[in-house]
Amino acid sequence: MMEFGQPLALWTGLAIALPIIAHLAYQRIAHKVSFSSLRFLRSSSIPRTGRRKPSDWLLLILRILLFVLLALLLADPYWQEPDLENPLSSGSSQSIFVIDCSPSMSGWGAWDEMIEKVGVRLQNSADETFGLLATQKGALTEWAVGTKKEELLKAIEELTPQSSALGIQTLIDRSADLFSPQAGLKKVVCVSDFQKSSWQDMAGSFGEAGITIELLPVGHGEAPWSTRSFNRSIVDARVAPLGTEKVRVWTALRNWEDQRSDINVSIFAGGAVRQTIETSLPPLGSQQVQFILPAQDFAQATVSIEQPDAYTLDDNQSLWVLPPLPRSFGFWKNPSPKDSDSLEQQFLQAAMESAGDGTWIRWQENKERANEVRMGITGPPLELLLVLGLSRWFEDEDLSIPLDSHLQGGGTVLITPPDDSFVAMNQVFKESGMLSFTFGGINQTIPGIDPFRFEVLAEKSELSRVFSGDSARDLYLSQIKQFITVQEDESLEVPLRDRSGKPLVLVRSFPSGGRLIFFTFRMFPQWTDLPMRNSFLPLLVELCALNQKQESLGGAIRLQAGEAIEIGDNPVDTQNLGLFQMGEKRIEVVHPLVESMPEVINQNELTEALVGNSSSVPADLSVNQVKAQPGIPLWPWFALASAILIITEMILSAPVSKTHNSEESASG
Repeated sequence: MMEFGQPLALWTGLAIALPIIAHLAYQRIAHKVSFSSLRFLRSSSIPRTGRRKPSDWLLLILRILLFVLLALLLADPYWQEPDLENPLSSGSSQSIFVIDCSPSMSGWGAWDEMIEKVGVRLQNSADETFGLLATQKGALTEWAVGTKKEELLKAIEELTPQSSALGIQTLIDRSADLFSPQAGLKKVVCVSDFQKSSWQDMAGSFGEAGITIELLPVGHGEAPWSTRSFNRSIVDARVAPLGTEKVRVWTALRNWEDQRSDINVSIFAGGAVRQTIETSLPPLGSQQVQFILPAQDFAQATVSIEQPDAYTLDDNQSLWVLPPLPRSFGFWKNPSPKDSDSLEQQFLQAAMESAGDGTWIRWQENKERANEVRMGITGPPLELLLVLGLSRWFEDEDLSIPLDSHLQGGGTVLITPPDDSFVAMNQVFKESGMLSFTFGGINQTIPGIDPFRFEVLAEKSELSRVFSGDSARDLYLSQIKQFITVQEDESLEVPLRDRSGKPLVLVRSFPSGGRLIFFTFRMFPQWTDLPMRNSFLPLLVELCALNQKQESLGGAIRLQAGEAIEIGDNPVDTQNLGLFQMGEKRIEVVHPLVESMPEVINQNELTEALVGNSSSVPADLSVNQVKAQPGIPLWPWFALASAILIITEMILSAPVSKTHNSEESASG
């Protein structure tokens, strides 16, 4: 059957009225010529009536046909062979609206334009049934194909742009499954601002599935598929101490326009604006401003750009300005400790308490919580657990289970070997499955011979970054008087070795983020002088990742809207921007930076990703329709027929020559 790629062009067929009107209005004008010699002749009594020649009516038919052919030609006709083997080919036309509800749709007038265009599309499509896909509150929401248009219109009006949304890819993948088995023509209508950050990694198989794709751009004004502008955004805001009495709020700003922009930036805290700074943003550039607040006076603050622009979600950012709560650590050791255990604990405790800055980021021993973890009692996290001189006592108390629970919960554990009973230690590791290695005895320095020293750092590790150049000299001068020999398993990381390549530190990482670090030597002078050196603290900090999960200096966990995370076993609601608190954890949910970027994806690239043929995109800028399986084009035949009609009309409408008229008069 014949179908049309641009059916709206058929309205040009109304132009057939033009030749009809011209034909009816046309009259031959007779010119009267007087001859004196004929004045005495008697007038003819034969009545004369105006008649059209047959050629006149033929010309009229040709001209009407020409206008009809031109209208069909403009409508892009093609022949679509019916699939007789597929009963669905004769079914109804079904369309699925995929509505982009990402944050960027709330700006540049995109949302109101979406409601208007989808409404018009629904009202003007009499032969289609529709379905709808969108995301609301972080979940996919759908309306089945065949839903009444009135219900769809109401649903669209009730939709809202989200602070976060499921990826567009999720909606694209789901849309192909919503068509009913009776569907003939299947069409997915994507309504979006087509922001590049959301659509650049899109992929689909609509062409293979026989699905037509329509791209309906909104939020671009009179220039669809053009890059938007007029946006200034707050890309970051963080807090840090300024001495003991003040805090500094550092703010980064971005100008997405190609011209300089002068703005006022304010900080709001305690129910009032505390400070306003005037600044100038360079074209397509960034700028930083800093606010100073009294320490401890305010718990929360909001930084805002005062001048509104085309996209307002990124004009504000809230943050906690309270100092973080102390981070906790604790010790496990032999219930009957030796002097060496107590000495090692003193060195490690002193290092931990100096790992912070004393006023803002602090580490504090929590003996009570360490004992609760030892007994398997759930509660607040113990961020670092230090197990000193692991040996048979560990097995006697059956501590493998609570230790594993701590690691699976994302905690960090540092273990040192015992002074003796190495076989018992090896047995504990083997039976618990905590570490997999082969114990090979103990290495001890011989008097008069150079001690063992650190030498080999794992390539591309954090240790190689921290200890480089002069900073590595102090570490390499550290003496190791004795350490146990192990043959590491391939699954373990070995960040530090001695000069001969023997492991000095083993690390096992857990999917939960937990981290187990095993030193093959103890931390007191009989084994090494490392605890007395300047390199001991940075080594401990990097190995134990003591600065992890400190997303903001204020001690809050910073998440982008829509980011999935759990605290304990409780998921965190990140669908709304703002500040939240779960137990002792402070949470900042901020606007995703990528949603501020005004760049729009290339139309042809997107089409190629979805249907595999970017060259088939027509030039229509308001609704771009791509046929996944086009039929046989008929326009060449219609063009040929039009040319034939034009030539025929020119021949028939040619005037009769004067010579021919004279011959007819003479013969009369």
